[in-house]
Amino acid sequence: MRRIIKIPASAAGFTALGLGGILFSLIGLPLLHLFPGGPSALQRRTRWVIHRFFKAMVWFLSTAGLFQIRTEGLPERKDLDGTLILATHPGYLDVVLLLSLLEQLTCVVKIGIWTNPLFGRVVRAAGYLPALGPDSVIESGALALERGEALLLFPEGTRTDPHQPHAFHRGAAHLILRSRPPVLPLLLTCAPPLLAKGHRWFEIPRDSCDYCIRATEQLGVPWSDLEGLPAPLAARKLTRWLEGRFNQETTHAGHHDDRDQALHHPNP
Repeated sequence: MRRIIKIPASAAGFTALGLGGILFSLIGLPLLHLFPGGPSALQRRTRWVIHRFFKAMVWFLSTAGLFQIRTEGLPERKDLDGTLILATHPGYLDVVLLLSLLEQLTCVVKIGIWTNPLFGRVVRAAGYLPALGPDSVIESGALALERGEALLLFPEGTRTDPHQPHAFHRGAAHLILRSRPPVLPLLLTCAPPLLAKGHRWFEIPRDSCDYCIRATEQLGVPWSDLEGLPAPLAARKLTRWLEGRFNQETTHAGHHDDRDQALHHPNP
């Protein structure tokens, strides 16, 4: 019976995501343009709308029993200005969950979304960064960090197999070497897997999924080991170091006192 309810709920969630984006692009965004303040104010307002919409969507899906969210050590948003957030990527809903929890994040979006006639207007108004290529993302990401924005990256680049070690692209390392920002790891896990890579929207687990978003301490990058190295070699070495830290944290995941884990009930 649970699964009979979850599949229509999943369909409704994806439908709301599509229709909500279309309506906001056609109606909501033009209304936001009427308010004063210029592009920066429009960006803040657009991100606030996205945050509230995703918060309502997460509330609906969790109420329908698809998942429950647990957060551990997640900082207040005001403490993340100028921070590079590196998150693991086990499922399709990861960015939805993170944007519902943390307002005013800067994200990198696929070029197909950026150029879409409808959704592209929304992500451009929100000031998100197009994935035009590694050099472009590093350049635009560095500028965002310099402006004091909190930048969210998935260093694996795509949804990954939770049973395999983390393997990162070097873009995150190049960005760290260039900007030297505070780096916050977010370890996302979902058991059983929900909308993982290769899963379709109706392939919903029978049991409610345990979605955990755990923040570790900010990384102490080993700068002394990287000084004097050519940029490609330093990025390669830093990437291996990042993978080691994330894999170590993942290996020890679950060995935490339950008192440190908060059940998150999002309000619409």
